[in-house]
Amino acid sequence: MVILQSHIYFFMNLPTFVFGIGILSHIFFGHIRPLYVALWSITGSTLSLALSTYGEIGFFLMYAWYMSRTNASSDKFWIFIFMEVNLIIITIQACVIKAFAAAGSKHLASISVCTAFLLTSTFAAIVIWLITKKKKQLDQFRTLIREQNHLQKSIILYTGATCVSLYCFEAISNLVNIDVMLDLLLLGIYTLSVIINLYSLFLILKSFSYYVELTWIKRAEASQRAYYTTLSQQQKNTNKLLHDYKNLLASLQLSLQQSSAAISPDTQAILSRAQASLNQAELGKSSFTSIKSDPLKSLLYLKWAESMNHNVIMNVQTEGVIHPLESALGFAIIRALGILIDNALEETVRIKHHRFDVTLIALKQGLEVSVMNDVGSDFNLTDLEKKDFTTKGDGHGNGLSIINELMQQNKNILIRKSVINQQLKITLFIGDS
Repeated sequence: MVILQSHIYFFMNLPTFVFGIGILSHIFFGHIRPLYVALWSITGSTLSLALSTYGEIGFFLMYAWYMSRTNASSDKFWIFIFMEVNLIIITIQACVIKAFAAAGSKHLASISVCTAFLLTSTFAAIVIWLITKKKKQLDQFRTLIREQNHLQKSIILYTGATCVSLYCFEAISNLVNIDVMLDLLLLGIYTLSVIINLYSLFLILKSFSYYVELTWIKRAEASQRAYYTTLSQQQKNTNKLLHDYKNLLASLQLSLQQSSAAISPDTQAILSRAQASLNQAELGKSSFTSIKSDPLKSLLYLKWAESMNHNVIMNVQTEGVIHPLESALGFAIIRALGILIDNALEETVRIKHHRFDVTLIALKQGLEVSVMNDVGSDFNLTDLEKKDFTTKGDGHGNGLSIINELMQQNKNILIRKSVINQQLKITLFIGDS
C-alpha cells in the first residue's frame, strides 16, 4: 500500500469532490453555488482522509439525507451516481498503483499524484461538457425523475443498491491482506462490475429519454385531440347558427308575404340577397363528414372561415371517404394544400371574384386534391414555374417553391397545373407509401 502525506492525499481528492459537487449544484439549483460547493467538498475530502472508504460512505449518506430533506427526495439518485463515479476514480488509482508496485517502481507517490491529476482532469472535462452541452437533457431527466414516482423509486433503489454493494466490496478488499496478484485480479473484476453497472445505468437513462419523448408526444396528442374536438364543436355551432338564420329569414319572408302591406322592391331585394348569402355560406355537412382526417378537416374549416371573412365562398366537395394519411406524408399534404388555398384566396380577392373550389377525391390507392380558382386576364401559367413568382408583392412568392421541396422529400406526391377558360386548376396526386 502507498502511504501519502495527509495534505497531499487531501488535495489529491479535493478536486474530484469540487467538480462532483459543482455539477450536482448545477443540477439541483440551476447554477453553481460557490459556498455550497466549497463546504461539501471540504467535508467530503476531510472524511475521506480521516476514515478512507468508510468516511466516503458516511459523507455520501449524510449528503443524500440532507438533500432529500431540504430539496427533493429524487436528488438521492444524482448523489448515488456521483458515488459510483468517485469509486471508479479510486479504483483506477488503486489499479495503477498496484500495477506499478508489482513492477517494483520506487516512485509510487509521484505516480499516484500524476494518476489523480489525469483522472481529475478527465472528470473535469466531462463535467464541463455536461454543463455546457447537455444541460437541457439533465434538466429533462431531473424533471422526469421528480414527476414520475414509480420511476423515481426504481432508479433510486437500483443506484443505491449498486453503490452499497460496490462500496462494501471496496471496504472488504481494504481489510483483507491478500497477495498482490490476487488483489489486482479482484480489482480488475471490481472495475469490470463498475463498468457493467454504468452501462446498465446508461441504458436506463436512454430508456428514460425515450419515455420523456413519449410523454411529450402523448401530451401533444391529448392537446391536439382537445383542439380538434373544440374546432369540430365550433363547426357544428356555425352550421346550427346558419341553419337558424335561414329558418328565421324564411319565417320573415313568409310573414311579409302574408301581410296586407305592400313589400317594397328594396326590402324584397335585401331579403333575396340575404337568403342567397346564407345558402352559399352554409357548410357542406356531407363533404366534411366524409373527411376522417382531423388535421385535414381542421385546415379546411379554418380556411373556409378565413375566406368568409373576405366575403369569398370556398366550396368544398368530396368523393368517397377521405382517410387519414401516414404522418409525414399527411403533414406535407396539409402544408401544400394550405399554400394552394391561400394562393387561390389571394387571387380571388385580387380580381374581385367571390368563389373558388376545393375538391378531394378518394382513390383506390391514394388521394387526389384539387384547388380551382378564377384568374385575371394577365395570368400566365408559365409564370408559376419561375422562382419567387408572386402577385402579392416583395417578400412573398415562396409558396410553390415550398411545394416543390415537399414533393422532392415525398416521392409519392405529384402535381399538375392547367388553365382552362380563365380558371387555374392545381391538382396534387398522393399515392400510398
